[in-house]
Amino acid sequence: MPAMLDDPTAPTIYRVTGEPPFPDPAHPSIPDTITPRHVTLRDRQTVATVLPFASQYQVPESLMRYLCDQFNKEIEGGDTYPMMEGLPYDKFASYWFQNFGAIMLLGSLESADQVVDGKDWSKECLGFFYIKPNYPGRSSHVCNAGFVVTDASRNKGVGRLLGESYLDWAPKLGYTYSVFNLVYETNVASCKIWDGLGFKRIGRVKGCGNLKSHPGQLIDAIIYGRDLGDGAGGTEDLQTA
Repeated sequence: MPAMLDDPTAPTIYRVTGEPPFPDPAHPSIPDTITPRHVTLRDRQTVATVLPFASQYQVPESLMRYLCDQFNKEIEGGDTYPMMEGLPYDKFASYWFQNFGAIMLLGSLESADQVVDGKDWSKECLGFFYIKPNYPGRSSHVCNAGFVVTDASRNKGVGRLLGESYLDWAPKLGYTYSVFNLVYETNVASCKIWDGLGFKRIGRVKGCGNLKSHPGQLIDAIIYGRDLGDGAGGTEDLQTA
């Protein structure tokens, strides 16, 4: 369920507009208002936790390598993200966690410190996303995000729960508006999630997707936008929508 457009190898953009405090690249941190979110999957029995991470160095190497593998499989699929080539491990880690990252893991966890090596991440990890500015400088208070639901977690409501976590945390990071630049209209699952979470279709890019599943046909992409924060409705409303 991607929403990104930029070059993953480009220099990091940090938020420098909107309400302070602003991120300090030399000392990555998470606001006290952002805490792990305990969620229940679609079966109404399985409990998971969406954990926030301020830096790639908080993530165990084995888990980071699994995330990188899952992201590159999504790229190889050729139907959701625009890139043609996957990312090597070091570039993925620095890109995905350059501003703020989140990972959904099975079970009830209270902090990122409880996430350690030695797990079968293909069973434990359900999905992950990042949040970062969509534009530089004077417009850096407008954010963007990228999402991946892992192989074993399809059709369990993980994507929706990741989206709800994003809407909860993005305004707490100082962002006031969200833009998803590129959601191919053939990505029905993603479109359903963003439509259901109150995003508006603010634009359409005609024929911008040369996707593997549609050879010889160029696919339109939807640009989604949504206000963030108190004036946009809370996550409690979203969870019951």
